[in-house]
Amino acid sequence: MNDKLQTNVDHFDNESICIVYVISKLEDDVAEYIFAQRWHDALHSYISINELFEHLKEIYDELNKNRKCHCKYNALK
Repeated sequence: MNDKLQTNVDHFDNESICIVYVISKLEDDVAEYIFAQRWHDALHSYISINELFEHLKEIYDELNKNRKCHCKYNALK
């Protein structure tokens, strides 16, 4: 995603446009969570694209940890 933003810098020339674009590409539960944070909690809205990327990293890291735990648990059955 970062490559897309950097390659097309003429289209993504400010932080707000980058944030809106990245959010528009999200799907499923993560999209719902980020949309809720972005639009309903203006005090904690993303100021920079890096802030959004860091938050997404935290979310996906947690999802991956949960998925691994489920796999290990199912393997024990």
